[in-house]
Amino acid sequence: MKSTPSDRDRTVCNVCDNPGTVDRATEIAQIPSNMKRFQHQYFTVWRCKNCSSLHSQESVDLNVYYKDYFSNIGLNYFTICSYWSQIQFLRKNGLQKNRQILDFGCNHGSFVSFLNKLGYKGAIGYDPYVPQFSDRTVLDRQYHIVTSYDVIEHFEEPRDLFEEAVRCLEPGGLFLIGTPNAQELNLSDVHRPEFHQPYHRHILSERALIDLGVSYGLEVVEVVDRWCFDTLFPGVNTRFIWSYVRRMGNAIDSLEDTPRIGMVFTSPLLLFYFFLGYFFPIPGNMIILFRRPL
Repeated sequence: MKSTPSDRDRTVCNVCDNPGTVDRATEIAQIPSNMKRFQHQYFTVWRCKNCSSLHSQESVDLNVYYKDYFSNIGLNYFTICSYWSQIQFLRKNGLQKNRQILDFGCNHGSFVSFLNKLGYKGAIGYDPYVPQFSDRTVLDRQYHIVTSYDVIEHFEEPRDLFEEAVRCLEPGGLFLIGTPNAQELNLSDVHRPEFHQPYHRHILSERALIDLGVSYGLEVVEVVDRWCFDTLFPGVNTRFIWSYVRRMGNAIDSLEDTPRIGMVFTSPLLLFYFFLGYFFPIPGNMIILFRRPL
């Protein structure tokens, strides 16, 4: 999911209450895009001195970059394993089949589809850039659980996500956000997949994300230092997936292509990570579960 470009000043942090500026950034680097069509393009990313969040400085026409953006990923082995793990986490925190669930920024709705198949008939999705899920009237209801995986970093204004999501969260309800963690990303490694330029407009630090949630009246229930695709299922873990992407020339959209099974099974390291990579996680992502007080 993406947000509409704005004319805001991208040299000033729009996340923390004491905004840092690009001229006082603790880190700044030119980061290449990791999508095949745009790998020759570089973008300026800088770190806020005060909250440690990362910001993409250039104003770009995101409509150009989002054309055919990950349009081939639906329900497959990797997404099903990830979704199953996410559901187990939510069950542990009170998910029941009669609950109303909103997946905010659902893309083409594969998580919603999986929930529905498992009997969670109250699960629906919202994404303004996918016609099937663009009906804003779904935001006029209240939900017990709102999920938002890999979405907030695409927003030009991260507070906009909280404005929309918290408004439709019932008292006592849960708001789950999965996103990269800027505190665990070093700009010297320009090929970290989490930078994902120019799509990731703002990558928040854990501290900044928690502060945002608290500013909207939410309480922190749990913090998990993993990506939503970091599971115990073979091949569905950060260490294996990102190592595979490195072998594919750092092009993250290579994950849409037919898997290079031969490459995996002739590489002792990739094969090791395929089965045991979960136990060697790569820092750089977080899942934070918030609750709206009663």
